[in-house]
Amino acid sequence: MTAKNNRRSRVLIVSLPGMMQNVLRETFTNRADVDVVGFASGGLSAVSLIRQEQPDLVVIDSSLPEAETSKLILWIKSDSQHTRSLVLVENTQQLNKATSAGADVALRSYSLLDSLDNVLESMSTNQRTNTE
Repeated sequence: MTAKNNRRSRVLIVSLPGMMQNVLRETFTNRADVDVVGFASGGLSAVSLIRQEQPDLVVIDSSLPEAETSKLILWIKSDSQHTRSLVLVENTQQLNKATSAGADVALRSYSLLDSLDNVLESMSTNQRTNTE
């Protein structure tokens, strides 16, 4: 997700501690085009970090309760319009709820590695279009 000036994308990861948080940490910290600016284990800590770090992308893992995920997506849409949300889901119900809440992208956790380049490029293109 390289912006117009080719800067590195700032990513915040929201996930309960555990295996998936470790996988997300590995996935994003190993990318040359991404700076991981923080980790939050819930919606409240995520809001605080979003305000502080102003990330380009917030990756929300399905380990968060669905209601908390929905509230976080809605908050991002209303209070942090420059930030995009990527919600990782495990099933169709979670996918539908994330989409209904307004997630910029919702995809199955198992497809993250295969889809990440396309998602970041799509968001980068969308960001450039919105800032030009």
